[in-house]
Amino acid sequence: MEVSSIETMSPATSTTANSASDALGQDTFLQLLVTQLKYQDPLNPMDSAQSLLQTAQFTMVDKLNVIADAVTGQQQFGQLSAVGSIVGKEAVYVDALGNQMTGMISSAKITEGGALLVIDGAEVSIDRVVSYSGEKVATSKIPDIPADVASMSRSEMLTGTDPVYVPYDGPRDFTVRTVVSENGELVSDLPFRDLFVAAGNRWGVPPQILASMAKAESGFTLDAVSPDNAQGILQFLPTTANWMGVDPSNPASAIDGAARYIRAELEKFDDMAMAVAAYNAGSGAVSKYEGIPPYAETEAYVEKVLGYAGWEEPASEPTVI
Repeated sequence: MEVSSIETMSPATSTTANSASDALGQDTFLQLLVTQLKYQDPLNPMDSAQSLLQTAQFTMVDKLNVIADAVTGQQQFGQLSAVGSIVGKEAVYVDALGNQMTGMISSAKITEGGALLVIDGAEVSIDRVVSYSGEKVATSKIPDIPADVASMSRSEMLTGTDPVYVPYDGPRDFTVRTVVSENGELVSDLPFRDLFVAAGNRWGVPPQILASMAKAESGFTLDAVSPDNAQGILQFLPTTANWMGVDPSNPASAIDGAARYIRAELEKFDDMAMAVAAYNAGSGAVSKYEGIPPYAETEAYVEKVLGYAGWEEPASEPTVI
């Protein structure tokens, strides 16, 4: 079969090519050119000027495509910067069922279909956002202190309660890989989940923080004993346990005691990282340094607990993905 030029491709073939791509790639063009040269009529070969012209035209188109890609990339970067400015703000949007919802914008990304915002774990097209607040909201918020706890003094929070805890005779060792789910809630199969929630609600402490402390302290091992003789799932020293009236071997007592301690420190420092640091290094050390003490163990402990809990302190710059 004689092939005298690229334009002799059948309409069906051209249609297929156009549906797959509007422009030939460089490798495809070269393959076609080689095929054309291979099967050309030796008595009527392709004009060298025509061949050079086709090559030059393709090179020009290829460079234009590169420029177009660069412009598109700059446009997408501009879009990403624009939506990034609203990350961390509270948005009002319409969900897939037509309900008006409110949530926090945690991240943003640009897709072929346009900008997507992640609001409370759900991907929402920016077109469905009705409005967003002018002020950025904290990604994690310290709960308000319960009314009955607000009337207590620091001493009463720490030592003034002595509830009767039901004895525990269940498993003493657990393997816990994840404390919170993607939506920020405690995972459904977390050991002592109900106890963390109950203590958190009673004292106004996020149960995610309490459960993360248990993971960092003992790995959810009820009979854990440290070289310093700290004991139980939340590693109470005997002197502290006696002072607070905590039974370190009883998970309900230990979890409630940890919640009381964190609430007392939150009232003192109004900062979750400092409260968690006080649990590890002592309240006096946090007061002395007016922040997290520069102890390697304490710094690592705070990072672990906040990381396990998915707790994010308010940041000066939003995170965009």
